Amino acid sequence: MGGDGSEFLQRDFSETYERYHVESLQNMSKQELVKEYLELEKCLSRMEEENNRLRMESKKHGGEAAETRLRQLELEVDRLRAENLRLLKEKELPRPEKGPCKE
Repeated sequence: MGGDGSEFLQRDFSETYERYHVESLQNMSKQELVKEYLELEKCLSRMEEENNRLRMESKKHGGEAAETRLRQLELEVDRLRAENLRLLKEKELPRPEKGPCKE
């Protein structure tokens, strides 16, 4: 399997994970969604603080390792922001009523 095969597997995994994640969010109550959102906000704040700390460290030392870690954290912050937006949208969507199916 070449590079295309691994890209396909990665994309397939990502799509499957995304579907599972959306389903799990849809099954959460509004209270659970708000709790999840607040946890992500805390995590985002910690990542931003770490990002700022590493930027300062990088400026002082010019270290390549700090720059690499900084890039990783920036990607994580972007991911968390996207997740927060998704949670906000999910919270605002009307929830389908659970009950017996009508045919």
